[in-house]
Amino acid sequence: MINIGIIGLGNMGIGHCLGFDRLSECRVVAVADPDEKQLENSKNAFRKNSPQLFTDYKDMLKMSELDAVVIATPTYYHTQIAIDALKVNKDVFLEKPIAPTLEETDVIIKEYANTDRILQVGLVYRYSNLYRTMAHLIEKGTFGNVMMAYCKEYRDNFPSHWFFDESQSGGALLDKNCHHFDLFSWFIRSPPKKVYAMGGKHLYKPGHKIQCAYSSHQGEPLKDPTIVDHANVLIEYENGAKGNLGLCMYEIEPIEGLEIGIMGDNGTWALTKKDIKLTIAGGPVGKLKEVIVDYYSDNERVGHIGCQTERREFLECVKSREQPYANLSIAREACVISFAAEKSIKERRAVSILEFANPEIDAIFQKLGYKKQPNTPSVFSLEEKKVKSRKKLELKVKERAIKRELEKVKEEIRNL
Repeated sequence: MINIGIIGLGNMGIGHCLGFDRLSECRVVAVADPDEKQLENSKNAFRKNSPQLFTDYKDMLKMSELDAVVIATPTYYHTQIAIDALKVNKDVFLEKPIAPTLEETDVIIKEYANTDRILQVGLVYRYSNLYRTMAHLIEKGTFGNVMMAYCKEYRDNFPSHWFFDESQSGGALLDKNCHHFDLFSWFIRSPPKKVYAMGGKHLYKPGHKIQCAYSSHQGEPLKDPTIVDHANVLIEYENGAKGNLGLCMYEIEPIEGLEIGIMGDNGTWALTKKDIKLTIAGGPVGKLKEVIVDYYSDNERVGHIGCQTERREFLECVKSREQPYANLSIAREACVISFAAEKSIKERRAVSILEFANPEIDAIFQKLGYKKQPNTPSVFSLEEKKVKSRKKLELKVKERAIKRELEKVKEEIRNL
């Protein structure tokens, strides 16, 4: 049994409480948050676990029975907490992005390199049935080579005040879009080369009120927001492919929703809308058709698509000591694209990815054996798992019946 501690009890932290509480492979033994009200509220997320409550995560890390921690705090707390957890030999599930700056990102990576721990980054799309299905189609050659990818995210704004402070969140394009940039790298399968971005503030000015459907701060005015509220980002990859992302963060309900699309050099394309529908057409595929995807098993309706699969696979990595799919190399590349986009907006120029190169970090990743884009794991299906469990149970029942018959025959033989 793996003993888990959860640090940070905001929206993401409570989601992890709900999710890990459902899993039989682990036990949530502790939660930590400096807000006593949040600690008290977290009790409602648990049905089978009764974790200890801590206002200081450092006290939680002293628990000898603790195997791993989930860090779901605001981004600007990530670095110190991750380092403290690694120093006391805890495996770490670290929410994305890694850290608010490149310097802090690399500090975490260097600290991790001195341990034998597991560190998985919460790039949840890497664990969703929807996007894994797309990746498997790409790996099968359905699209030839993916030469264009795009993301359109028009949505309401962030739920908490700290998101609007670039020094704490790292900026809108880092905190909100690093996992969309990761999708581009996953699908295009070529290193990013150059980024050009335009963006700014249409509405995010002092006094602008938070308008976010899931915010506990709904309607509260902002003091001095320093992030952009809209942007367009163009990315060039080493193989000549292009990725483009459009972001608008002041749309009001009803929300148009996320769109992710790809285009292959054989004319085949794919499009997802609102994380719930995948269609492909063109080229060898021909007419428009929907690809059937199990949208339930990877989240079990306790959060974002992929959230339960990423938790299950984290626990598997803790047990097997195998490196996670969403590793630090993959996560750093997504963050670097975000940092480059933020820099491009500020400096009004195209930014080379080489400006963020760090030979020491490259050597660490090479030593760890990280691949730039490892093969996509299988699509998780709870129904398949149930079927397999039923089959195993049926086999056991048959085995027991056969044993009983053999015992009867042996008894009859002895009585002859």
